[in-house]
Amino acid sequence: MVMQMLRDSGSLAGLIRHGDREFHQQLQRILRNPDFAVTERQSQEQRRQNAYDQLRDLVKRIGSTRAVATDLPELFAVFDWSAVLATDLIPLISGHYNLASGSLATLTDADSAAPYLQDLDDASSIGVMLLTEYGCGSNIGFMQTTARWDGDGFVLDTPNPRARKFMPSVGIPVARVCVIGARFIDAAGVDQGVHLFTARLRDANGEPCAGVRITQLDHQPLVIMDNSVISFEGLRVERSAWLSNDLATIDERGVLTWRDENSRRRGFSSAISQLTVGRLALSSCLNAAARAALYIALRYAAKRVVPLTPADSPLMVDIPHVRDTLLTDLAGTVARTVYGNAIKTSLAGSDLTDRDTVVSVMLAKHFIQLHALETVTHCRIKMGAQGMFSANRVADYLGVCHAAITGEGDCHVLGSVAGRVLARQLAGTLPPEVRVHDPADPDDRLRLLGARTLTIAQEAQRHLATPALADRLAVIPDALDLAEAYCTEAALRLLDEQAGHPEIAAVRDVFALHHLLEQATWYLTHGLLDIAAIEATKQQLRHAIDRLADNLSAVLDAFELDDEILGAPVLSDDLPTAWDSRCESSQRH
Repeated sequence: MVMQMLRDSGSLAGLIRHGDREFHQQLQRILRNPDFAVTERQSQEQRRQNAYDQLRDLVKRIGSTRAVATDLPELFAVFDWSAVLATDLIPLISGHYNLASGSLATLTDADSAAPYLQDLDDASSIGVMLLTEYGCGSNIGFMQTTARWDGDGFVLDTPNPRARKFMPSVGIPVARVCVIGARFIDAAGVDQGVHLFTARLRDANGEPCAGVRITQLDHQPLVIMDNSVISFEGLRVERSAWLSNDLATIDERGVLTWRDENSRRRGFSSAISQLTVGRLALSSCLNAAARAALYIALRYAAKRVVPLTPADSPLMVDIPHVRDTLLTDLAGTVARTVYGNAIKTSLAGSDLTDRDTVVSVMLAKHFIQLHALETVTHCRIKMGAQGMFSANRVADYLGVCHAAITGEGDCHVLGSVAGRVLARQLAGTLPPEVRVHDPADPDDRLRLLGARTLTIAQEAQRHLATPALADRLAVIPDALDLAEAYCTEAALRLLDEQAGHPEIAAVRDVFALHHLLEQATWYLTHGLLDIAAIEATKQQLRHAIDRLADNLSAVLDAFELDDEILGAPVLSDDLPTAWDSRCESSQRH
């Protein structure tokens, strides 16, 4: 698998950021608009409506939805800053920009897409994609919603309750353009697989269109979403609203003909191609949320005085369980940011139906998102009571993490699928001869990680020989381990390339040494490290954390955040006054 290396940006901030700095700064200004500030007086319904109003304001200020949806650095920046500054927007921008507008802009001709993209461009209609169902969940190749030819277009139906679409955000009564996944049953009664169709789900007044039934779901506490269940009873769709990506034609009799065998093979991957972009966008925004959480927690820890004894009051950041946890998380987050940026760079201009491209993003999701959730959780816990409040932002990032992890397919499912593909690709590459390595040597660390990747790939082969269910299940642990090992090795190589930045060199050492200790049992039992090397690694990690602590200010500055942007009371030098001001402001609104 070929992974394009991240180009040298010349600055630490440029290495962390992906895309144009001015656009990032513009988003910071827009998303901090106090007119859309969330207050404790707002009900869930009011917060949902506020999110839609803020989405329209965002679209108005940054321009064409289609332009942003097809400019990947800008799209990723919108996700990142929404996650950091306007968490309620995340469910909406995913459907509006990425899944609906992105699909319409890339999977059909301009004339067919124009009526829908025009409404999405100015947010007079809000975009959404309907794929998941009660029955198939995220395994959308098994969806049951049907689309049948009726002479001059299509009719969509929900054949049974388990085929209802679950759980897109369409409860708020606003005009909707939706991209719907359905099985096309041709005139001969042949199931031609999953295809995408565009329709208006709600009219200009927000009422469900003919043939559409929408039931809003109950309250869910993790993120503000108007989740709903949708079913179809004879929803009519125009012929031009079929998103074929020019891979097939349908004649007047409703007979589908693929342009060639390659087109037929690419049909399903083409239909879900924007999911690949969406997975990476949500991974990117979770990296952003983790960076912001670390910024807040570490800045707070550097100010918080902890009275341990009448004579001793150290700063919280100097207490080992706080310092070691947060700085290890910091190294892992920066490593995953650099890795994720490399994948984002490689995605530009890539064929989104290419297996290597799809697998690289599956791997990134598994590698990034679970670590982001762990990091944000650690930050919330280390901040104690201060971490419980939305005003200090970190608690709200937990909801974003859970929504992203769930929204584009379970991380472990995608990680195991990607790991299986990797195992087959690496089957012919044997691991190097077993020997004890020196973890103090950066080159030996890379060799250790490379040996782990290839060894796990070989160990997985015993379960890949047959398609039997027992083997398909038995290979999952190896596949997940391989996915993690492969990405860890790739991330370390990227950090090594950028080690001219002393801050990145410090991150690299903590990231690599922490990994070796986490997997110490594996390296010991495979003869790649011995007990003495493990003991030495513990000492080396302590020294590496010290070096990262010395570079902490520069690393946090490179996140291009500041106390004013985040507005969290916990960042103030005068915490009581900051909370007084916050409470007084809330009472006025």
